[in-house]
Amino acid sequence: MPFLWDTGSRDERRGPIWETFAVVRDNLERMVALNAAWSMQLLPGVLALAFPGLPPWLRAAMLLYSATLIIPATGALYALMLSTARGEPPSVELALGVAREMALPSLLRLTPLLGLFGVLAWTGMLVPAPAVTTLVTLLCLLWYVCSVYWGPLLVLEPELGSVGIARGSAELVWHYPLQSLAICAVATSALAVGVASVGGFFLIVPVVVALLHVEMCVHLLGRAPGGTGRR
Repeated sequence: MPFLWDTGSRDERRGPIWETFAVVRDNLERMVALNAAWSMQLLPGVLALAFPGLPPWLRAAMLLYSATLIIPATGALYALMLSTARGEPPSVELALGVAREMALPSLLRLTPLLGLFGVLAWTGMLVPAPAVTTLVTLLCLLWYVCSVYWGPLLVLEPELGSVGIARGSAELVWHYPLQSLAICAVATSALAVGVASVGGFFLIVPVVVALLHVEMCVHLLGRAPGGTGRR
């Protein structure tokens, strides 16, 4: 599915944060349904953690299912949020088509980026020196801020691989640190509220977070010199 640039009228629109909530308000029922479909991929893993008395093989299978399927589901979620931001509300037909198209690219490109969090965490545990712990913590925080742009760049720049997405996201954070920190803080706050309320997470929060990321990335790329990581 081609994603065409259409940023000419964005300067006349609200800022990315307010635009996100306006889009969610106008498509609330569809957003809730989409969020529920995304959340269902996490449900087996959540149940495996919640019920340690289940057979170990069953818990392992449930955790593996969620850890694997949530990645292509997330890629599809970002693609649908981009379409919604451009005025095409999500539908069953669109969702199915996007899910098929984004499954493999999401697994191939997002998995290494997410895996780096695990590498950093293991490094911090295996080398518990204070200096290493501090460095690993800072790198994790920086990588977390960069992760704001992974999903949007995956769908906006489909020719980019994992390295290109990482470089493009780092460039956006470098050129627009305040905007990147702001959208990261808003998204993190929304996630914290969703996790604390449980119901909010499974109803709407991940969709809001994905749309926040998409709106900010498109907003910045519309005025960024030289585009993303292809310079």
